[in-house]
Amino acid sequence: MDRMTMSPTVAQWQLANDLRKLRRDRKLAEVARAIRVNASTVSRWETPGVEGVIPGPGSLERLLEYYGLEPEVIQRFLHMRKEARSSGWWQSSGIAEDYGTYIGLESAARRIRTYEPVLVPGLMQTEGYVRALFKGTMPSASPEVVNAGVEVRMNRQKARQANRSHLWAIVSEAAIRTTVGGPKLMAEQIRHLIQVSEQPNVTLQVLPFEAGAHAALEIGKFTLLTLDELTVLVTITDNTSLFWDDQAALDRHTEVFERLLADAWRPTQTIDFLDRTAKALEKE
Repeated sequence: MDRMTMSPTVAQWQLANDLRKLRRDRKLAEVARAIRVNASTVSRWETPGVEGVIPGPGSLERLLEYYGLEPEVIQRFLHMRKEARSSGWWQSSGIAEDYGTYIGLESAARRIRTYEPVLVPGLMQTEGYVRALFKGTMPSASPEVVNAGVEVRMNRQKARQANRSHLWAIVSEAAIRTTVGGPKLMAEQIRHLIQVSEQPNVTLQVLPFEAGAHAALEIGKFTLLTLDELTVLVTITDNTSLFWDDQAALDRHTEVFERLLADAWRPTQTIDFLDRTAKALEKE
């Protein structure tokens, strides 16, 4: 740990993971009795993400003293706890808690690997595409809700650019051929994809229909976020983000991503396909 500032989401994940490592092979009940709390409370302190709880400063200090940490180390943990309790830019936007957790991790990631079977990835969407998408998926949403959603999506893109993380996206051919917002708007979106893919820290590959029964066919959308000290897998179930950091899940989805790379068009082939598709849409 150091005294560098980290996002509240990352600080909470780091704090939870570090507390779990400090407990080692001690039983939850043993630790809980020693510091006079419930075992379930200790467990939630060690749980990253939306299911976790940040300990109070007094409780955290008692826990770390029980683990035998030196005062200066305890102060670093208390500093991390303070950062975990701070607010990120997205937390005033009225978004769902799981989405906020995702944004917090994404904005701090050094590398983002994502597979998108249905849509253009959010970090590559134009404002027009986002608005057309919201209009189709949330027809009763007020203009204020739509504007707020668009602002969050655009701010995510700015955060990635500021962080200079490497984005590696594999997008299905279906996502490119689904004409969101009409031919003209979709052509603009595809032209934007070409521009974004020319950035040195972006790799874009399209997974063609001809790939057939590929490795992610039954898995669906997923994202691997690599931060300085952890990697997190994000999957979507019933429109809710689920977060995984166990090694088995990370290994499985890393292998799936690598197999998708082998089946997808190379970046140059992808650009050729996008250019042809945009030209066809522009003629409609």
